[in-house]
Amino acid sequence: MFAVVPDPIPARMRVLNRAEVCDVNFLDAVRGWRGTPRPRPAPDAPILPGSTLTAAAFGELFDSQLASRQLDLMARVLRVQNKVFYTIGSSGHEGNALLARACRHTDPAFLHYRSGAFMAERSRQLPGIDPLRDAALSFAASADDPASGGRHKVWGSKPLWVLPQTSTIASHLPKALGTALAIESGKRLGQPLPIPADSIVLCSFGDASANHATAQTAFNTAMWSAYQKLPAPILFVCEDNGLGISVKTPEGWIADRFSRQPGLDYFFADGLDLATGHAQVQAAVEHCRRTRRPTFLHLRTTRLMGHAGTDFEVEWRALPELCAAEAQDPLLRSAQIAMESGWMDAATIEVAYETMRARCMAAAADAEGRPTLQSLQEVMAPLAPYTPAAVQAEARREVPADAREALYGGAETLPERQAPRHLAIQINH
Repeated sequence: MFAVVPDPIPARMRVLNRAEVCDVNFLDAVRGWRGTPRPRPAPDAPILPGSTLTAAAFGELFDSQLASRQLDLMARVLRVQNKVFYTIGSSGHEGNALLARACRHTDPAFLHYRSGAFMAERSRQLPGIDPLRDAALSFAASADDPASGGRHKVWGSKPLWVLPQTSTIASHLPKALGTALAIESGKRLGQPLPIPADSIVLCSFGDASANHATAQTAFNTAMWSAYQKLPAPILFVCEDNGLGISVKTPEGWIADRFSRQPGLDYFFADGLDLATGHAQVQAAVEHCRRTRRPTFLHLRTTRLMGHAGTDFEVEWRALPELCAAEAQDPLLRSAQIAMESGWMDAATIEVAYETMRARCMAAAADAEGRPTLQSLQEVMAPLAPYTPAAVQAEARREVPADAREALYGGAETLPERQAPRHLAIQINH
């Protein structure tokens, strides 16, 4: 898609700080673009000929991508100053902004930890939500963080229906499927739903997580439900960057494994190219919403800056390979689309990029001054209280005899009047 840095690799490309490399690469690519722009499209016209993405929508998606990237860069800068505490970033996965664009903010989302662009884009659907502020509070472990209250860096938002998840591998997939099944069972049982009846559940994860036993239980249950003709409107989104921390996913494995599963409808989308990926993502979302069937979206991504800030990829990954991955940076392609289409010129893009950097750093500075949790009691406050005396009192509480007889249908059918049975049977009864 983009030109790979040739050998010999320039000296500046040999630095350990790959975040700095990605930052400089973007600015160099924008300043060095020598293409011929098209006439600027109308806001409701396709951003490029043949694309289903309008120019105005592209502009917002690109802005969400920039927000996600600058949050990553901010975290890397401030982590060494001990001002933020989380550096598993979203760089290379910014194409998941397309998912937020295609879904509603009332579609429950169980997200992969590389979902910064998704959160920035979904935040557009409700006024009053500042994704930069919320992310900065979470990075800084502030007690004001609306997702975890300073307990863990997670993507989450109650008004946006993003249910907070930890980074425990694949643990959220069964919960996401259960939510999808609950949407349909709630309708059958006549229970009111807090979301529209045609909502779907979005569940994103990495290609390595797809191999986890917990993930496999979710896939199997989804396919079992489809075989039983039970609606399960879940969109599984595998954000495939080809790596599981430092282990490579075999080429073609995800497509071969999931494109032929009965009861799991497979779609592919290019998450590195907004103009191309838009129609593909839209098709998967619309299919899932219309058919109410488990749907698998294979989203092409790449991973930049390592697994986390502590992952020095230059120690285990060849430099030509690193440079090739960095040349696939989706922000490079988005900048190219912006300039080729005539929607933005190089100077406008650079201003937007640096303005977003300043906004993220300002949000981080504000978050740094917010209170943090100071005691074990504060950390544990949301948990159910440990009250053994109250539990024992409830266990020993005597129920009126007439109430027990009414429940069991008479004095002769009380459990203690029945023939002795195994304790497990009595407990179940």
